[in-house]
Amino acid sequence: MLRVCLSAIAAAAVVAATPAFAADDCATSLQKLAARREAALQGINQMVKAAKGKKLDPEAFCARSRPLNSAEDAMLAYMIKNKDWCQIPDEAVAQLKASHAKSVAFGAKACSVAIQINKMKKQAAQAAQQGGGAPAEQPLPAGPL
Repeated sequence: MLRVCLSAIAAAAVVAATPAFAADDCATSLQKLAARREAALQGINQMVKAAKGKKLDPEAFCARSRPLNSAEDAMLAYMIKNKDWCQIPDEAVAQLKASHAKSVAFGAKACSVAIQINKMKKQAAQAAQQGGGAPAEQPLPAGPL
């Protein structure tokens, strides 16, 4: 789940290519957005590290993917809106778009699995309440074999 931090690319391009007054505003804004994205990534990476190679809880991953998707949405929107003003390279925008598409797809898959698991748990609980939880025990045959 590790991703390339695009903020360094974007910030370097901004500082190098824009007038001083625009560079400060663009760089500051991009740094704030990148910090938000990085914090979300760290949360996911900590969860992955804590799992120690075991299966991740889809519900927990789903919850952790939302802040990342939101941060990437905001960063991508800013980069697209201010691409010309901040002189953000096309490749920086393309890299973030590709990374964001993967993040969204992976998060959506985890959320879908979490929904299915919860649905199955509810069905099992309802079946148990209705007496259909465990099959009735079959008596052993009696008499001569």
